[in-house]
Amino acid sequence: MKRRVFKVQTISVYISTTLVLLLLGIMGIMIVGAKSLSESVKQNLTLSVIINKNTKEKAILKMQKEIEKMPAVKESRYISKEDALAEEKEALGTDPTELLGYNPFEASLEIKLNNEYSNSDSIAILQKKLEKRSEVKEVAFQKELLDTINSNIHRIGVMMLVLFVMLTLISWSLISNLVRLSIYSKRFLLHTMKLVGATWAFIRRPFIMSNMRIGLFSGIMANALLAFMLYMIHRSEPAITTLMPWDNLLLVGLVVIAFGMAICTLCAYLSVNRFLRMRSNDLYFI
Repeated sequence: MKRRVFKVQTISVYISTTLVLLLLGIMGIMIVGAKSLSESVKQNLTLSVIINKNTKEKAILKMQKEIEKMPAVKESRYISKEDALAEEKEALGTDPTELLGYNPFEASLEIKLNNEYSNSDSIAILQKKLEKRSEVKEVAFQKELLDTINSNIHRIGVMMLVLFVMLTLISWSLISNLVRLSIYSKRFLLHTMKLVGATWAFIRRPFIMSNMRIGLFSGIMANALLAFMLYMIHRSEPAITTLMPWDNLLLVGLVVIAFGMAICTLCAYLSVNRFLRMRSNDLYFI
């Protein structure tokens, strides 16, 4: 009967720890997805540098090379008046020159920025530098979109941090109680070993190793469930999984396993110490 109860307790510890680590893994994947999405949006954010009409193409290309040497600039693309007209024809299927009698478009440079410079302050400084040049008529970018992206990233980051702290506290409380219950049935054995002269480190070792294995196995099971979830998401919405780099997902998996092993080991250490500190009479009243 005792063996059956012990098996039930052990299984409950495995299941509960796996579920807690699964929730932590899901949160980690959400963080990876949100970060990748924000980086993708920032990489596609462009500054449109409108060139003055009388500027020669040679001067524009020279300016382009100088702009590309700036630390904030990732790459740039020169769009001539003819290229802009061709893109408009392809997009709308109509030719504005037939209606207006001339090409209404102006030459421009499309500039993409490095991620660390994709914020309003850095762009404002770059915008002022570019507008001082005689070749530049105007510098335009989607400020409202950028402010919205940065605001949402900050909000999501705060929410994830709060959720992580809450989930960590909940997982600690749950796993700690389950580990303490699994050790509870052996409290008299712990006391007997202490009486015959066994050191605390010797008494703790098997419990720590056992719970470390529980954390390792639970972490592997949680990662298997996470992999299955990602596979199902990929089958239904492949575009979503493209936003999640495999190296970051691998890091999440390793963190889940490490967290499971660490929290189970620490819970076992503290629980065994608690029973070892008790006097023999106190063991009957807990």
